[in-house]
Amino acid sequence: MKKVLTGILCVAMIVLMMGGCSNSKENNKGTEGSGDTAKVTEAADATKAPEATKEATDDNQTIDLTKVDYSSYTPAKTSYNFVFIPKLVHEWYEDVKVGIDQAVAELAAKGVTVKYTWDAPAEAIVTDQIAKMESAAASQPDGISVAIIDPSATTSVINELVGSGIKVSTFDCDAPDSNRLFYCGHSTNYQDGYDIAKVLADAIGGKGQVAVLAGSLSASNHQDRVKGFKDSIAENYPDIEIVDTQADDDSVEKALSITEGYLSAYPDLKGIYGCNGAAPDGAARAVKDAGKSGKVLIVGMAEDEEAMGYVKDGTILCTLKQSVTAYGYNSVYNMMMLADGKEPIASNFELPANFVTKDNVDQFLTK
Repeated sequence: MKKVLTGILCVAMIVLMMGGCSNSKENNKGTEGSGDTAKVTEAADATKAPEATKEATDDNQTIDLTKVDYSSYTPAKTSYNFVFIPKLVHEWYEDVKVGIDQAVAELAAKGVTVKYTWDAPAEAIVTDQIAKMESAAASQPDGISVAIIDPSATTSVINELVGSGIKVSTFDCDAPDSNRLFYCGHSTNYQDGYDIAKVLADAIGGKGQVAVLAGSLSASNHQDRVKGFKDSIAENYPDIEIVDTQADDDSVEKALSITEGYLSAYPDLKGIYGCNGAAPDGAARAVKDAGKSGKVLIVGMAEDEEAMGYVKDGTILCTLKQSVTAYGYNSVYNMMMLADGKEPIASNFELPANFVTKDNVDQFLTK
Protein backbone atom coordinates (compact mmCIF):
# COMPACT_ATOMS: atom_id res chain seq x y z
CA MET A 1 0.00 0.00 0.00
CA LYS A 2 2.79 2.34 0.88
CA LYS A 3 3.65 3.59 -2.57
CA VAL A 4 6.69 5.79 -2.65
CA LEU A 5 6.31 9.31 -3.95
CA THR A 6 9.09 11.77 -4.63
CA GLY A 7 8.69 15.53 -4.51
CA ILE A 8 8.42 15.65 -8.26
CA LEU A 9 5.60 13.12 -8.25
CA CYS A 10 3.59 15.67 -6.32
CA VAL A 11 2.97 17.32 -9.68
CA ALA A 12 2.76 14.19 -11.80
CA MET A 13 -0.15 12.74 -9.84
CA ILE A 14 -2.48 15.68 -10.46
CA VAL A 15 -5.91 15.02 -11.89
CA LEU A 16 -7.76 18.16 -12.87
CA MET A 17 -10.67 18.63 -10.47
CA MET A 18 -12.49 21.53 -8.84
CA GLY A 19 -13.32 21.97 -5.15
CA GLY A 20 -12.03 23.40 -1.85
CA CYS A 21 -11.97 23.60 1.99
CA SER A 22 -10.72 25.32 5.19
CA ASN A 23 -11.55 27.85 7.94
CA SER A 24 -14.99 29.05 9.02
CA LYS A 25 -16.53 32.16 7.55
CA GLU A 26 -20.19 32.13 8.43
CA ASN A 27 -22.58 30.39 10.77
CA ASN A 28 -25.21 28.55 8.72
CA LYS A 29 -26.89 26.84 11.65
CA GLY A 30 -30.44 25.86 10.89
CA THR A 31 -30.66 27.56 7.49
CA GLU A 32 -32.64 26.22 4.56
CA GLY A 33 -30.66 25.76 1.36
CA SER A 34 -31.64 27.44 -1.86
CA GLY A 35 -30.78 26.36 -5.37
CA ASP A 36 -27.49 27.34 -6.97
CA THR A 37 -27.46 27.68 -10.75
CA ALA A 38 -24.20 25.74 -11.20
CA LYS A 39 -24.49 22.29 -12.77
CA VAL A 40 -22.53 19.11 -12.29
CA THR A 41 -24.49 16.50 -14.29
CA GLU A 42 -27.93 16.24 -15.82
CA ALA A 43 -30.73 15.92 -13.28
CA ALA A 44 -33.33 13.20 -12.74
CA ASP A 45 -35.33 12.57 -15.91
CA ALA A 46 -36.44 8.94 -16.39
CA THR A 47 -38.06 6.03 -14.63
CA LYS A 48 -35.32 3.57 -13.74
CA ALA A 49 -32.59 3.69 -11.11
CA PRO A 50 -29.44 5.46 -12.31
CA GLU A 51 -26.44 3.59 -13.55
CA ALA A 52 -22.97 4.37 -12.27
CA THR A 53 -19.69 3.92 -14.06
CA LYS A 54 -18.09 1.49 -11.64
CA GLU A 55 -14.32 1.34 -12.07
CA ALA A 56 -13.70 -0.33 -8.74
CA THR A 57 -16.83 -1.95 -7.42
CA ASP A 58 -16.03 -4.37 -4.58
CA ASP A 59 -17.87 -6.23 -1.85
CA ASN A 60 -18.49 -2.92 -0.08
CA GLN A 61 -20.01 -1.45 -3.27
CA THR A 62 -17.48 1.37 -3.45
CA ILE A 63 -17.62 3.61 -6.52
CA ASP A 64 -16.00 6.87 -7.60
CA LEU A 65 -18.15 9.89 -6.72
CA THR A 66 -17.06 11.62 -9.92
CA LYS A 67 -18.41 8.83 -12.13
CA VAL A 68 -22.10 8.74 -11.18
CA ASP A 69 -24.86 9.79 -13.58
CA TYR A 70 -28.33 10.46 -12.16
CA SER A 71 -29.98 11.38 -15.46
CA SER A 72 -32.00 8.14 -15.62
CA TYR A 73 -33.73 8.60 -12.26
CA THR A 74 -37.17 10.11 -11.68
CA PRO A 75 -38.07 10.94 -8.06
CA ALA A 76 -41.20 9.28 -6.70
CA LYS A 77 -42.36 12.45 -4.93
CA THR A 78 -42.49 16.14 -5.73
CA SER A 79 -40.98 17.35 -2.46
CA TYR A 80 -38.34 16.21 0.03
CA ASN A 81 -36.94 17.49 3.30
CA PHE A 82 -33.39 16.64 4.39
CA VAL A 83 -31.07 17.58 7.26
CA PHE A 84 -27.29 17.89 6.94
CA ILE A 85 -25.12 18.03 10.07
CA PRO A 86 -21.42 18.77 9.42
CA LYS A 87 -18.77 18.58 12.13
CA LEU A 88 -18.74 22.33 12.72
CA VAL A 89 -19.13 25.76 11.15
CA HIS A 90 -16.21 25.68 8.72
CA GLU A 91 -15.50 27.01 5.23
CA TRP A 92 -14.51 23.53 4.03
CA TYR A 93 -18.13 22.45 4.49
CA GLU A 94 -19.37 25.43 2.51
CA ASP A 95 -18.20 23.65 -0.64
CA VAL A 96 -20.21 20.59 0.39
CA LYS A 97 -23.20 22.90 0.67
CA VAL A 98 -22.54 24.21 -2.85
CA GLY A 99 -22.95 20.66 -4.12
CA ILE A 100 -26.24 20.30 -2.27
CA ASP A 101 -27.48 23.51 -3.86
CA GLN A 102 -26.48 22.27 -7.31
CA ALA A 103 -28.62 19.17 -6.89
CA VAL A 104 -31.49 21.24 -5.45
CA ALA A 105 -31.39 23.55 -8.48
CA GLU A 106 -31.36 20.67 -10.96
CA LEU A 107 -34.31 19.02 -9.28
CA ALA A 108 -36.22 22.30 -9.06
CA ALA A 109 -35.90 22.62 -12.83
CA LYS A 110 -37.69 19.26 -13.04
CA GLY A 111 -40.49 20.35 -10.72
CA VAL A 112 -39.11 18.61 -7.61
CA THR A 113 -38.71 20.70 -4.45
CA VAL A 114 -35.89 19.80 -2.07
CA LYS A 115 -35.72 21.71 1.20
CA TYR A 116 -32.86 21.11 3.58
CA THR A 117 -31.60 22.27 6.93
CA TRP A 118 -27.88 22.84 7.33
CA ASP A 119 -27.29 22.55 11.07
CA ALA A 120 -23.62 22.94 11.94
CA PRO A 121 -22.35 22.87 15.54
CA ALA A 122 -20.30 25.95 16.39
CA GLU A 123 -17.41 23.67 17.35
CA ALA A 124 -16.59 20.02 16.73
CA ILE A 125 -18.10 18.75 19.99
CA VAL A 126 -19.59 15.28 19.70
CA THR A 127 -22.31 15.81 22.33
CA ASP A 128 -23.53 18.87 20.41
CA GLN A 129 -23.59 16.87 17.19
CA ILE A 130 -25.54 14.02 18.79
CA ALA A 131 -28.07 16.52 20.17
CA LYS A 132 -28.53 17.91 16.67
CA MET A 133 -29.00 14.41 15.24
CA GLU A 134 -31.69 13.62 17.80
CA SER A 135 -33.39 16.97 17.25
CA ALA A 136 -33.36 16.43 13.49
CA ALA A 137 -34.86 12.96 13.86
CA ALA A 138 -37.72 14.37 15.92
CA SER A 139 -38.79 16.45 12.91
CA GLN A 140 -39.14 13.24 10.82
CA PRO A 141 -37.20 14.39 7.75
CA ASP A 142 -36.83 12.28 4.62
CA GLY A 143 -33.18 11.77 5.50
CA ILE A 144 -30.29 12.91 7.69
CA SER A 145 -26.64 13.05 6.60
CA VAL A 146 -23.87 13.57 9.15
CA ALA A 147 -20.13 14.29 8.98
CA ILE A 148 -19.15 12.18 11.97
CA ILE A 149 -16.99 13.74 14.68
CA ASP A 150 -16.44 10.61 16.77
CA PRO A 151 -17.54 7.27 15.28
CA SER A 152 -17.32 5.38 18.57
CA ALA A 153 -19.62 7.85 20.32
CA THR A 154 -22.05 8.19 17.43
CA THR A 155 -22.52 4.63 16.19
CA SER A 156 -25.17 3.66 18.73
CA VAL A 157 -27.12 6.86 18.03
CA ILE A 158 -27.10 6.17 14.29
CA ASN A 159 -28.24 2.61 14.89
CA GLU A 160 -31.09 3.79 17.10
CA LEU A 161 -32.24 6.34 14.52
CA VAL A 162 -32.05 3.87 11.64
CA GLY A 163 -33.89 1.31 13.74
CA SER A 164 -36.69 3.83 14.26
CA GLY A 165 -37.03 4.35 10.51
CA ILE A 166 -34.89 7.46 10.04
CA LYS A 167 -32.69 7.20 6.93
CA VAL A 168 -29.19 8.18 8.08
CA SER A 169 -26.15 8.54 5.83
CA THR A 170 -22.68 9.98 6.41
CA PHE A 171 -20.27 12.22 4.53
CA ASP A 172 -16.66 13.36 4.96
CA CYS A 173 -16.03 11.21 8.05
CA ASP A 174 -17.76 7.85 8.41
CA ALA A 175 -19.08 5.64 11.19
CA PRO A 176 -18.27 2.40 9.34
CA ASP A 177 -19.44 0.06 12.09
CA SER A 178 -22.86 1.68 12.28
CA ASN A 179 -26.00 0.91 10.30
CA ARG A 180 -25.74 4.11 8.26
CA LEU A 181 -27.12 3.57 4.77
CA PHE A 182 -24.31 5.04 2.66
CA TYR A 183 -21.15 7.13 2.96
CA CYS A 184 -19.73 9.83 0.66
CA GLY A 185 -16.09 10.46 1.48
CA HIS A 186 -12.41 9.83 1.02
CA SER A 187 -10.96 6.60 2.38
CA THR A 188 -7.25 6.73 1.48
CA ASN A 189 -6.33 8.99 4.37
CA TYR A 190 -3.45 6.85 5.62
CA GLN A 191 -1.90 6.78 2.15
CA ASP A 192 -2.39 10.55 1.77
CA GLY A 193 -0.39 11.14 4.93
CA TYR A 194 2.24 8.61 3.88
CA ASP A 195 2.69 10.16 0.45
CA ILE A 196 2.72 13.81 1.45
CA ALA A 197 5.34 13.03 4.11
CA LYS A 198 7.67 12.04 1.30
CA VAL A 199 6.99 15.30 -0.52
CA LEU A 200 7.98 17.29 2.56
CA ALA A 201 10.90 15.03 3.47
CA ASP A 202 12.43 15.18 0.00
CA ALA A 203 11.99 18.96 -0.12
CA ILE A 204 13.97 19.43 3.12
CA GLY A 205 16.74 17.10 2.00
CA GLY A 206 15.74 14.10 4.07
CA LYS A 207 16.90 15.49 7.40
CA GLY A 208 15.92 17.97 10.09
CA GLN A 209 13.05 18.68 12.45
CA VAL A 210 9.37 18.66 11.50
CA ALA A 211 6.15 19.07 13.51
CA VAL A 212 2.56 17.96 13.09
CA LEU A 213 -0.81 19.68 13.46
CA ALA A 214 -3.07 16.71 14.16
CA GLY A 215 -6.59 18.05 13.68
CA SER A 216 -9.13 16.40 15.96
CA LEU A 217 -7.99 13.46 18.05
CA SER A 218 -11.41 11.83 17.74
CA ALA A 219 -11.64 12.16 13.94
CA SER A 220 -10.55 8.90 12.35
CA ASN A 221 -9.67 10.50 9.01
CA HIS A 222 -7.35 12.99 10.70
CA GLN A 223 -5.64 10.33 12.76
CA ASP A 224 -5.20 8.01 9.78
CA ARG A 225 -3.42 10.84 7.96
CA VAL A 226 -1.18 11.52 10.95
CA LYS A 227 -0.31 7.84 11.29
CA GLY A 228 0.50 7.60 7.58
CA PHE A 229 2.74 10.66 7.81
CA LYS A 230 4.61 9.38 10.84
CA ASP A 231 5.01 5.86 9.45
CA SER A 232 6.41 7.26 6.21
CA ILE A 233 9.00 9.34 8.06
CA ALA A 234 9.96 6.47 10.38
CA GLU A 235 10.34 3.95 7.55
CA ASN A 236 12.13 6.12 5.02
CA TYR A 237 13.85 9.07 6.70
CA PRO A 238 15.93 8.17 9.78
CA ASP A 239 17.47 11.65 9.85
CA ILE A 240 14.13 13.43 10.22
CA GLU A 241 12.82 14.01 13.73
CA ILE A 242 9.14 14.67 14.43
CA VAL A 243 9.61 17.02 17.38
CA ASP A 244 5.99 17.70 18.34
CA THR A 245 2.39 16.77 17.55
CA GLN A 246 -0.58 18.79 18.79
CA ALA A 247 -4.30 18.80 18.02
CA ASP A 248 -5.63 21.98 16.42
CA ASP A 249 -9.28 20.84 16.58
CA ASP A 250 -10.09 22.08 13.06
CA SER A 251 -9.39 25.67 14.14
CA VAL A 252 -7.27 28.01 12.03
CA GLU A 253 -6.71 30.22 15.06
CA LYS A 254 -5.54 27.30 17.21
CA ALA A 255 -3.29 26.03 14.41
CA LEU A 256 -1.77 29.51 14.16
CA SER A 257 -1.13 29.64 17.92
CA ILE A 258 0.37 26.14 18.01
CA THR A 259 2.62 26.95 15.06
CA GLU A 260 3.83 30.12 16.76
CA GLY A 261 4.80 27.89 19.68
CA TYR A 262 6.57 25.45 17.36
CA LEU A 263 8.57 28.25 15.75
CA SER A 264 9.61 29.56 19.16
CA ALA A 265 10.45 26.18 20.69
CA TYR A 266 12.23 24.78 17.64
CA PRO A 267 14.22 27.51 15.87
CA ASP A 268 15.69 24.94 13.47
CA LEU A 269 12.28 23.59 12.44
CA LYS A 270 12.19 22.76 8.73
CA GLY A 271 8.65 21.62 8.10
CA ILE A 272 5.05 21.36 9.32
CA TYR A 273 2.32 18.92 8.33
CA GLY A 274 -1.32 19.96 8.79
CA CYS A 275 -3.69 17.00 8.46
CA ASN A 276 -6.96 18.90 7.91
CA GLY A 277 -8.46 21.88 6.15
CA ALA A 278 -7.72 24.42 8.87
CA ALA A 279 -4.19 23.52 9.95
CA PRO A 280 -2.19 24.52 6.85
CA ASP A 281 -3.84 27.94 6.77
CA GLY A 282 -3.07 28.59 10.44
CA ALA A 283 0.48 27.34 10.03
CA ALA A 284 0.99 29.47 6.92
CA ARG A 285 -0.20 32.62 8.69
CA ALA A 286 2.25 32.03 11.53
CA VAL A 287 5.16 31.15 9.26
CA LYS A 288 4.55 34.14 7.02
CA ASP A 289 4.19 36.50 9.99
CA ALA A 290 7.51 35.20 11.31
CA GLY A 291 9.22 35.90 7.99
CA LYS A 292 9.98 32.23 7.46
CA SER A 293 8.09 31.51 4.24
CA GLY A 294 10.19 29.10 2.20
CA LYS A 295 12.35 28.31 5.22
CA VAL A 296 9.77 26.35 7.20
CA LEU A 297 7.90 24.32 4.57
CA ILE A 298 4.23 23.43 5.01
CA VAL A 299 2.29 20.53 3.52
CA GLY A 300 -1.26 19.49 4.29
CA MET A 301 -4.88 18.99 3.35
CA ALA A 302 -6.19 22.56 2.93
CA GLU A 303 -8.25 23.36 -0.16
CA ASP A 304 -9.71 26.86 0.31
CA GLU A 305 -8.76 30.05 -1.51
CA GLU A 306 -6.52 31.19 1.34
CA ALA A 307 -4.54 27.97 1.09
CA MET A 308 -4.30 28.26 -2.69
CA GLY A 309 -2.89 31.76 -2.20
CA TYR A 310 -0.25 30.41 0.17
CA VAL A 311 0.63 27.70 -2.34
CA LYS A 312 0.99 30.35 -5.03
CA ASP A 313 3.35 32.51 -2.94
CA GLY A 314 5.36 29.49 -1.76
CA THR A 315 4.39 29.52 1.92
CA ILE A 316 2.62 26.17 1.49
CA LEU A 317 4.73 23.71 -0.50
CA CYS A 318 1.99 21.25 -1.40
CA THR A 319 -1.58 20.45 -0.44
CA LEU A 320 -4.12 17.77 -1.28
CA LYS A 321 -7.43 18.96 -2.70
CA GLN A 322 -10.77 17.19 -3.16
CA SER A 323 -13.82 18.27 -5.13
CA VAL A 324 -16.00 18.09 -2.04
CA THR A 325 -19.01 19.59 -3.79
CA ALA A 326 -19.52 15.98 -4.91
CA TYR A 327 -20.26 14.98 -1.30
CA GLY A 328 -23.29 17.24 -1.17
CA TYR A 329 -24.45 16.63 -4.72
CA ASN A 330 -24.36 12.83 -4.51
CA SER A 331 -25.82 12.80 -1.01
CA VAL A 332 -28.97 14.59 -2.16
CA TYR A 333 -29.70 12.12 -4.94
CA ASN A 334 -29.00 9.02 -2.87
CA MET A 335 -30.97 10.34 0.12
CA MET A 336 -33.82 10.91 -2.32
CA MET A 337 -33.58 7.30 -3.53
CA LEU A 338 -33.77 6.06 0.05
CA ALA A 339 -36.81 8.27 0.68
CA ASP A 340 -38.38 6.71 -2.42
CA GLY A 341 -37.93 3.25 -0.92
CA LYS A 342 -35.03 2.32 -3.20
CA GLU A 343 -31.42 1.40 -2.48
CA PRO A 344 -28.66 4.00 -2.93
CA ILE A 345 -26.36 3.44 -5.88
CA ALA A 346 -23.63 2.25 -3.51
CA SER A 347 -22.91 1.93 0.19
CA ASN A 348 -19.58 3.74 -0.18
CA PHE A 349 -18.73 6.60 -2.54
CA GLU A 350 -15.04 7.43 -2.92
CA LEU A 351 -13.69 10.87 -3.87
CA PRO A 352 -10.06 11.10 -5.05
CA ALA A 353 -7.65 13.73 -3.71
CA ASN A 354 -5.25 15.65 -5.94
CA PHE A 355 -1.87 17.26 -5.31
CA VAL A 356 -1.61 21.04 -5.74
CA THR A 357 1.75 22.82 -5.95
CA LYS A 358 2.98 26.23 -7.04
CA ASP A 359 3.39 24.86 -10.56
CA ASN A 360 -0.29 24.07 -11.06
CA VAL A 361 -2.15 26.11 -8.43
CA ASP A 362 -3.60 28.55 -10.97
CA GLN A 363 -5.84 25.73 -12.21
CA PHE A 364 -7.45 25.56 -8.77
CA LEU A 365 -7.86 29.26 -7.99
CA THR A 366 -11.43 30.45 -8.44
CA LYS A 367 -11.02 34.14 -7.66
